[in-house]
Amino acid sequence: MSRLSKAAAFSFLLTSTLMTSAQALRVQILNGKNGKPVANEHVNLFRTGDFGDLAGDRNVRGFRTDADGIVTTSDISPDIHSFFVSVDWHRQCNENEKVNRTPFSLPEIFSKGIVSKNSCKAKVQRAAEPGTLILFVRDETFFEKMAH
Repeated sequence: MSRLSKAAAFSFLLTSTLMTSAQALRVQILNGKNGKPVANEHVNLFRTGDFGDLAGDRNVRGFRTDADGIVTTSDISPDIHSFFVSVDWHRQCNENEKVNRTPFSLPEIFSKGIVSKNSCKAKVQRAAEPGTLILFVRDETFFEKMAH
């Protein structure tokens, strides 16, 4: 085996090892009033601080939730420690419903999982596994939609 082919093989193994060690972030969007998944909706994950996505790109690419209201990504820059979630035409069910600016900690999500507060209907609760963020949202009102 030549030096070039050995170097190529080593590079391939190193790259594949690094790619498999990346943790997958799972975000589940649920209706805060009834607990049902918010399916087929556009979701953006913004890093805190400078504007951009979790991969460090300033051109934010969005995600679309599946039938269970879930988006998954492992394309996360190592310098990202927290992020915001924005769901089109929805607001988070938290104390300050007018603002979707609740930052979520990646280390906390990966270590134990996070379930957002649900001020829409406190009886609707879920448990999150490590690597999962469960976010309760509600539909925007007519006037909130018009403010876009």
